[in-house]
Amino acid sequence: MRKILLASTALVALGTVAANANDKISLSGATNWEYISYDNASDTGGTNGTYFDHDFDMDVAFTDTLDNGLTTKMAFGISESGVDDGYFSIAGDFGTVKMIHSSGGIMGGAIAETVVDDKTTLTVGLANKHDEGNGESTAAGVQYTLPTMGGFTLAGEMRDSGVANKSNYTAVMGTYTAEVGDGGSIKVNYGQSTVDDTGASGNSSGTDATSTGVTFSMSDFAVSGSRHTYKDNGNTYDYATDIVNVQYSGIDGIVINAFQKSGEDDLETSYDWASTAASVTYTIATGLSVSLTVTDSEVTDGGTKTDDDATILKLAASF
Repeated sequence: MRKILLASTALVALGTVAANANDKISLSGATNWEYISYDNASDTGGTNGTYFDHDFDMDVAFTDTLDNGLTTKMAFGISESGVDDGYFSIAGDFGTVKMIHSSGGIMGGAIAETVVDDKTTLTVGLANKHDEGNGESTAAGVQYTLPTMGGFTLAGEMRDSGVANKSNYTAVMGTYTAEVGDGGSIKVNYGQSTVDDTGASGNSSGTDATSTGVTFSMSDFAVSGSRHTYKDNGNTYDYATDIVNVQYSGIDGIVINAFQKSGEDDLETSYDWASTAASVTYTIATGLSVSLTVTDSEVTDGGTKTDDDATILKLAASF
């Protein structure tokens, strides 16, 4: 009887420990399978055809609330390309401090495009979108986000340049969100980032980037407009891009998205580019969706125009 009692007590204790551990650990995953058909009308070579793409990602997070009320979190992601999105954070009434190993920055979230896929074989201006270009860093660093006050949030970060010089990356992003009318909302973003010159004699490789945008949402409809800039201290390029993005979700199980982009290099009058895209997404069930996206892009550089289009079929699942 004593052995049975001891064994039962041990099982209960083990179950309690496992339950408490599960409260502190979260796992999530996602996978995207794509069939892509593309055509570069300006190239008769190998940039025309079809191919398959398959991505997967798993995110792991450990969260704990300390006896003084602070919340600590360690997180990382695993994808087909390796380990990413790693950080350790401490949160409290003062806000959130995040020590970053490798994860996306604050500039990429300025104005999110809602079109499912934005693919082109062309080389467009780096102000296209900061989390696709060089306007934000994913290197190691530190990030601080103030508590939200009256709908306003301010975040700043400093990242390592990756080499032993003075070219550190710094960024700041402010966001204001407010309710408008009956069930509507408005969000205003402004962010800027800077990469310093290396400090070597004559070096002017540093860059400056900005993002400004407004998003208005009402019921099943959302529209945003944004402007993104990216330039270097050596005055070799000065890109500017304008984006208009719309989303409609008023049909049960279906979301329709579209955007139009246009950009130019203020230092090169013969350079400009434009892109349009639209997507339709159908939710098969919670965590499983299928989408179809079409894109059309063109770049004019030195008087020569190149253009391409793509059609992407995607099956996406989340866990």
